[in-house]
Amino acid sequence: MELPGIPPDLLSTVLDAARASGVKRLALVGGAVRDALLHLQHHDPWRGLPDLDFVVEGSAEALAQHLLQRCGEERVSELRVHGSYGTVELILDGVLLDLAAARQESYPAPGFNPVVEPGLLELDLARRDFTVNALALELPLNAVAPQRSVQERLLDLHGGQAHLARRQLAFLHDTSVADDPTRVIRAARYGARLGFSLAPEAAKQIK
Repeated sequence: MELPGIPPDLLSTVLDAARASGVKRLALVGGAVRDALLHLQHHDPWRGLPDLDFVVEGSAEALAQHLLQRCGEERVSELRVHGSYGTVELILDGVLLDLAAARQESYPAPGFNPVVEPGLLELDLARRDFTVNALALELPLNAVAPQRSVQERLLDLHGGQAHLARRQLAFLHDTSVADDPTRVIRAARYGARLGFSLAPEAAKQIK
C-alpha cells in the first residue's frame, strides 16, 4: 500500500531493524492505514502524515535501539523510551514513529483503568476504539533479499473497511462506551475531522 509522504527507505529500514532485533510480527496500525485507504480507495484528499504507529510482537525498545545503531543520530534525531508502558517514540528521517509492544487489556469494572498485559497483534487491535482504527498493515518480516517484494497483509478483523465505505464510526464492542466514556469525545473529534457519522449501534451505545 502506498503511503504518501513517507521517505522511500523508511519502511525497509524499520523492517531490517525488526528482523535484527528478533521481532516476531510488525504492523503499521491506526490512522495512517485508515487515511491511506480513504485516500487510495475512496478518493479523499490526503490529510498529511503526523506520525506512524507500529505494533510489534516483541520488544519495542530493542527495535528502537537497533534503529539507532543502524541509522545513527543523523537519521534518528529523537528517542524517548516509556519502559513501564512498553512504548517508544522516535523521529526517523523527520517522521515521528510510535513503537508499541502488542498488548491486551480488560476492564475490571465500567470506567476503571484497564488491566494491561502482553498479547498478540490481533488482541491489540481488539482493544481499540473504532473499527476504522483497528485496521493494520502487517509487514513481511519473513521476506529476505532478493525477495523483498513480498506484499504486506491488510488485517481487517472488525469490519473497518465496510465502515470506511459507509463513512461511519462503529465501536468494536457492545460495552465500548461503558468501559471508556472518553470514546464519546473521540467519536466527536473523528466525526468532525473525517466527515463521518455514527453507525446506528454506536449512536445507541452513546444514548
